[in-house]
Amino acid sequence: MATDEVRDAYGARAEDVAGLLGTEVSATDPDRAVIEPWADTVKGRILDVGSGTGRWAGHLASLGHEVEGLEPVERFVNIARKAYPTVGFRLGAIEDLTDSDERWAGILAWYSLIHLGPDDLPHALATLRSLLKDDGTMLMSFLSGSSTESFEHPVATAFRWPLPEMAAALDQAGFVVIAEQWDGRTPHALMLVRAGPQRPLRAGR
Repeated sequence: MATDEVRDAYGARAEDVAGLLGTEVSATDPDRAVIEPWADTVKGRILDVGSGTGRWAGHLASLGHEVEGLEPVERFVNIARKAYPTVGFRLGAIEDLTDSDERWAGILAWYSLIHLGPDDLPHALATLRSLLKDDGTMLMSFLSGSSTESFEHPVATAFRWPLPEMAAALDQAGFVVIAEQWDGRTPHALMLVRAGPQRPLRAGR
């Protein structure tokens, strides 16, 4: 699904989504057990891709990390800036950083790639690899399943990716998988990857 379609879909329901997510990470949020230890290993700036209301960027900043958020929905950016005025949030999508000279030591992509299908994910991953320092890591969460397939998400069409296919896409983009997790009982999956040799996109991607 095209980035502008996803942006517009979230923009149209920004208030509802913001109300559901909130701007703070709960003390009982189970994702803290994954994201916080990873952030502690990052030696430098972290880019929170698809930062939404700023909850994770703001939370990590409160723990002493240098974090910046990237978010394509203007309403979310405004909410995040108001909630965390000392954290930098920029309005934009992954594709806007394709030719950027900036580099980050860590990238958090927490459910921010779920609307990208086979035609769009390779370029997004290649761009994220280009933004990561050569010793950097990326922590990502996505939706997995037995086959690559689209499904109707409450906001916009999303995709499930089997772990092997997501690993192959990451490898092609220049990442090396360090760890992965999916128990098969729910679609929620995660991968921790590090920067590897950058590779050109395949023809047609």
